[in-house]
Amino acid sequence: MPITQTVGESVLRKEVVDAMVKQIAKRAYKFRQAFAVVSTNAWTNTFYREDLAVSSGPTGNKFKGIPRGANFPSSDVKWEQVKVRITKFGSEANIIWEDILANDINVQSRTLIRKTEDVVKAIDDANWEDLTEGRTIDGRIQSFSILFTGNEAHGRWDQASAAIIDDLMKASELISTNGNYDVGNLIAFISPKDHRSIKNYVADKGTQWQGPATQVLTNGTVGSVAGITLVESNSVTASYALVVKPKTCATWKSLVSL
Repeated sequence: MPITQTVGESVLRKEVVDAMVKQIAKRAYKFRQAFAVVSTNAWTNTFYREDLAVSSGPTGNKFKGIPRGANFPSSDVKWEQVKVRITKFGSEANIIWEDILANDINVQSRTLIRKTEDVVKAIDDANWEDLTEGRTIDGRIQSFSILFTGNEAHGRWDQASAAIIDDLMKASELISTNGNYDVGNLIAFISPKDHRSIKNYVADKGTQWQGPATQVLTNGTVGSVAGITLVESNSVTASYALVVKPKTCATWKSLVSL
């Protein structure tokens, strides 16, 4: 190589290479907190769901007011058998040995982190789809629409007339009445768009809710609304929200720990 560089040329100027990758944020599981995690060593797992309806007794033979000496009324308890198979998640990347030894940044560590995040995102997306049954309104999951035309009394979440509190309370009511569950620790999974709408709604209600509104205006946080903890996730479809009873609504069968 010919010696041609002179004073003032860019190749002679000092350069510092920072080995720390900047402007990144680690992805975290959002939906795992909703599941009861149970280990398994089987590829296929069978479990049973129980009919949660509380029977009042057969017609003409109620549980209350049994005549003296009469037989007790009978009623059936129903179950549903469900079989599920383990779903495998994974991601890989090829890293050249020379790059591990001689690159400016730690490509081995960064690749492991990003491949892990690939799996985390894939699992959260799958959890969202499974818990909402693909966002079906008429499925087994109790559902109702929160999207209404602009002038109706029950407004959209991104409008001043939003009925966010009523919608969350309706979800809580459905969980309580359909399963007799304690609703003291519910979680609502929401999208970033709807999280923004909730913050705006709470801030706009400042005169009625001075404490929560002040918290939003000073540090931008809304930890819970109407006693329901809010969890923001990019896996949640905008204009949808999922309210669950954590550790009860679903079970995660783990063949290999994540």
